This record gives sequence, C-alpha cells and structure tokens, in this order.
Amino acid sequence: MIRRWRRVLALAAALGVTALPWLLDYFGAAPASTLLQTARFGETVDDEAAREQALPHRWHTDCKDCRTVWYRFEITQPELPRDTQALLLPAVGQNAAAYLNGRLLGAGGRFSDPAARLGQRPLLLSAPVSLWQPGHNRLYVLVKSERPRFGFMPAPALAAEATLQPLARWRSLLAVTLPQVLAAAAAMLGLVLGVIWYYRRRETDYAWLAATALAWALHGFSALVLEPPWPMPWWDAWLLATLALVAASLLALARRLATEAPARLAPARHVALVVVMVLAAAATAWEPEGRGLEVARAMTLMACAVAGLQWARAGWRRDDARRFVPGFMLVVVAVAEAAAVLASAPLRPALALPLAMAVMLGMAGWLLLLRFVETLNAVELLNVDLESLVQARTAELQTQFERVRELERHQLIAAERERLMRDMHDGVGGHLVSMLAMLEADHRRPSELATVVRNALDDMRLMIDSLEPVDDDLNAVLAMFHDRLTPRLRAAGVALHWDVQLLPVVPGLTPARVLHVLRILQEAVTNALRHGHARTLWIGAAVAAGGVHIEVRDDGSGFDPQGVASGRGLKNMRRRADEVGATLGVHSSPGRGATVRVVMSLA
Repeated sequence: MIRRWRRVLALAAALGVTALPWLLDYFGAAPASTLLQTARFGETVDDEAAREQALPHRWHTDCKDCRTVWYRFEITQPELPRDTQALLLPAVGQNAAAYLNGRLLGAGGRFSDPAARLGQRPLLLSAPVSLWQPGHNRLYVLVKSERPRFGFMPAPALAAEATLQPLARWRSLLAVTLPQVLAAAAAMLGLVLGVIWYYRRRETDYAWLAATALAWALHGFSALVLEPPWPMPWWDAWLLATLALVAASLLALARRLATEAPARLAPARHVALVVVMVLAAAATAWEPEGRGLEVARAMTLMACAVAGLQWARAGWRRDDARRFVPGFMLVVVAVAEAAAVLASAPLRPALALPLAMAVMLGMAGWLLLLRFVETLNAVELLNVDLESLVQARTAELQTQFERVRELERHQLIAAERERLMRDMHDGVGGHLVSMLAMLEADHRRPSELATVVRNALDDMRLMIDSLEPVDDDLNAVLAMFHDRLTPRLRAAGVALHWDVQLLPVVPGLTPARVLHVLRILQEAVTNALRHGHARTLWIGAAVAAGGVHIEVRDDGSGFDPQGVASGRGLKNMRRRADEVGATLGVHSSPGRGATVRVVMSLA
C-alpha cells in the first residue's frame, strides 16, 4: 500500500514538473483584448490579391512557395493615444519588421541571407505617439522565412508599452535567459564530470553524462543564435547534428543508469543508429521545402523520448522518483516537441525541452555524484578499518618483537653464563686442579701454592673486569689492566713503563672480546716474568696503519719463536686474537727479550 502511494506521488510530481513550462508560458500570454486577430495577407505591400487572414497563420497551409509576405492591419484611433504604444510578436518564423503609417518601428535582425531567426524570442517594437494619427492608421508587418514550411505569423498584441513590457521581459526570460543559464549549467556539469572521468577511466557513466551535457550545451547555445554565421542549409544541418549527438549520448546514458546493463556494445549501437539517422537527415537540410528536416528533427526527439522512457520504466519498477520524474518529463516533452515540429506549430513553450533536459541531466549528475560520494565514504571506511587493522598488527608485531627481545636476552644471558663457566673451567678451575694435585701429592711448598692461588685470583679478576661496561672504550680496558698489573710488578720488583695514548672507539667490545684481550696481555706479561725473568716491562698502545697497536715488550732472556711455535701459550694467544678479529705478532731472540704486538681493526 505504501509503495502504491509512493508511485502515485511520483506520478503527481512528474505531471506537475512537466506542466511547469506550459504554466509559465501561460503567464506570458497577452490579454485577448490586445490581440489583432485578423489581417490582410499578401506577397507584396499592397497586393491586389491580398485576402483576409485569421491569425495565427502558418504558411505551409496556403502559401507553400512564399519567402517574404506582408500583413496589413487597419487600425482606427478616434484620438491620439496618451501613452506610447507597442507591438508585441510573441514568436515569429523566422524574422519580422513592422511599419506604422509608412514609418519603420523596428526589425528582429537582418533580412539578407542567412536571415535572422527569432523563433521563440519575443519581438517588442515601440510605437511612439508621434507616429499615430487620429482616425485611420495602417500597420504593416513584414515576415520572412527561408523555408515556406517554417513561415509563421502570430496574433500580435497592440497596447500601451507599459502594459506589454513586463510580458515581453517574461517571455524573453523563458525563451532566452533561462535556456542560456541551463545550457551554461550543462556545460559546467559536462566539464566537471569529464574531469572526474579523466581520472576514473573505467567509470564510463561519467563519460556518457559529460558527452550528453556538453552536446546539449552546444545545441542549446546554437539554437539561441539570432543571426546564424552560416547559410541556411549548413546551419540547419548543424542544429540537427548537435541534437542527434544529444540523442545518441542520452540513449547510451539512459541504458547505463536506468537499466544498469553491463554490456558496453548497446550504447555503441545506439550511437551508430543515431549517427546514420543524422547523416540521412542532414541531406534533407538542402531540401528547399524542409519537410525532411522536420521529420529528421522529430525522429531525433523521439530518440530522446525513448531514453526518457527507459528512465521512467526503471524508476517506476524500483519505486524511485529520482528516475521516474525526469524520465516521464522527457518523454512527454520530447513527444510534444516532435508532434509540434511535424505540425509546424511554433507556438509551444520555449522552456519545455531545455527544462526537461536540465532536469534529466541534473538528476543523472546527482545520481553519479551520489555514487562518487558513496565510493569515497566506502574508501574512508576501508581506510579506517585498515588503520585499525594496521594498529592491531603493529601491536601484535610489537608484542612479538618484545618476545623476541626477551628470548634474545635469555639467549645472551645463557651464552654469557656458558662463556663464564668455560672461562672459569679453563682458568680458575685449572689452577684449583693444580693446587689439589699438589696437596694430594703432599707437595706442601708454600711458594708454589701461593703462585697457583695468585694465578687463580688473577684469572678470576680478569673475568670480573671483563664484565664491567666499557662502551667500546679500549682505554678503560687498558686502565683496568694497569690497575691490576701494577701491584704485582711492584711486589716482584719489576719496573713498568706505561705509554698508552688516547685511543678511539673500537666497535663491538663485548665482555667476551674484552676478556680475550686481557688474557692475551696477561699471558704476555706472565711469559715475560716466568720464562724470561724480565726486570723491566714496556707496555704501549697507539693508533697506526691497520688499527690500534698494543705492544708488550720486556728485557728478559728471550727465546726462539720457531723453537716454541708449538707451545700451548702462543697457541692460546693466537686463538684469542682470532676470536676478537685481531692479528698477533711475536718477535724474540735469545738474550734480547721479547715483543708481543696485537693489532685490532677499527672497522
């Protein structure tokens, strides 16, 4: 029930909108008391064969070969009028001029070919009081038509100028101003939708609507030209071609929007059909009588009516007034226009077809813009959902990252524990095993036990020092080694010469690498004291080619490096140098002391 009422309301709205041009045109009609209903009709000014003719008069009924005709009005004025009079021709086919008592009142434009075309444009001619005379007055109206079929003379209105001026302005508004505004709006709509289609090539609906709007704007502006720039056949062919373009694009657009057919070939067939019709009809533009031109224009208007019918049917079935109202209006107006063209009846609402096309294009543009806005809204919603999804994924990745960091920390701690246990086993553990072996063998020599205990303490202190944070600062590592070494050398009576320059940052000084460096230096000092019996040590560090050079030199007894190449101490030193990515150099000879040099890369 509700749906039925909606359809009834839609039909009432469609009838109201369709009747609007006729209603507006009614308010521009002159009062019947001012109309001149009859005139003497002849092909010359004072044609002896002139006859009485009722107005309005269409030439094709009784003057099929006329090009220029005269209408004579006999007007009796008992006395001179007090106010300026005016003559109003609401529509004429195609141009007119008026003379009062032999004096020109005015004309609609040029009379030479191609002549001016007034069409639905009203012609208001002022008749000053000075041109009138008491008693008998003679008014002539000259009408010219390039084709006899289009010749037409309305019933002119003669009254005070103040009375007819508002009517003339109103009819000019309906016939000229509003169609110009609607054509300009169609052009703007076509340009905007053309830009949208340029950036959205797959949306062909925007292309068809832009083509329809631009074609209608072109036809609308061309139909309002008062004095055509081209001869009659060419200009008629141009007007017909522009209207055919409107019909072709409108058919394609109606199929796409009204029926939402996915096929892309149907619009092409419509275009081809209308183009063939235009080419066939354009040839009739050179026909002198113009009957073929009327038929071609009527057929093109019926093509527009078919497009409107598609819209109206789709709107009626879907209970959508947005489609039904403009479609119904276009059907009624296009059929009425076609019937008027075939009947050669120029007195029809000038605003009917422009208003129907404006409603059709406006609603089509509105539907497409709604679709565009809905698409943007959908994209924004997708963006919001995507942003929420990204935030959720980011949170998940952050959680996974924290888990990975925790696992890496546990692995690092486990690796550090394993390293410490290995170092304790190799260092302190070895010294404790030596002590236990000496005690079990009952070798209770205090000096030897003290040495073993001291070595175990030194190893433990080295491991503790390696755990201190140094932030890749080798200076801090060497300073700790200096603090541990000085008391031991002082107790042993060994002189120490310390020459360490300010060193740059060495990347990657982890606790493990620090311990390797300290053990290399410890091993070099221990060998110098234990095996070389050195009394003086020189320890230095500087930056040179290749990286940081750390050198331990003594004045001990020295040794032959080739003879001890397989010794365990040198092998351990070289292994530890490889662990930290350094190179180890040992230089010595019997009786000349020994030099151990470690070169660490800064890369």
